[in-house]
Amino acid sequence: MHIPFFCKHVHALHHRNINVGPWSSIAVHPVEHLILLGWVLIHFVVAAHPVHILFHLQYYALTAATTHTGFEGMVVKDKNRLKLGTFHHQMRHRYFECNYGSLELPWDKWFGSFHDGTPESDAKIRERRKKFTNGAT
Repeated sequence: MHIPFFCKHVHALHHRNINVGPWSSIAVHPVEHLILLGWVLIHFVVAAHPVHILFHLQYYALTAATTHTGFEGMVVKDKNRLKLGTFHHQMRHRYFECNYGSLELPWDKWFGSFHDGTPESDAKIRERRKKFTNGAT
């Protein structure tokens, strides 16, 4: 979804939600729904039990909702017992030009688009935005 054309005309609707919550996970353009949930159509090619297809649909719907909860996780007795949404992805919604990937892969750190919520990262992302807005590469 982060290909420039799709990002501008389709995925940008999803990122209008700067304060994420579970409902913002499904607040997407209809084309994006077709693309993301369309993967389930693979079961017309690769045979699967109907229950497997239902689990496949549940996976897409519930994973999207939990990664947009607005919370890092459920803390019980000072330990994160259930990892939910990530602060990393919340920063993506807030600033849009950062945190394209996930924390598991260091792409954002390598390409200068990582934002960890600190004032230093905020200044860096603002400079990056100015650079790209002014047409510099």
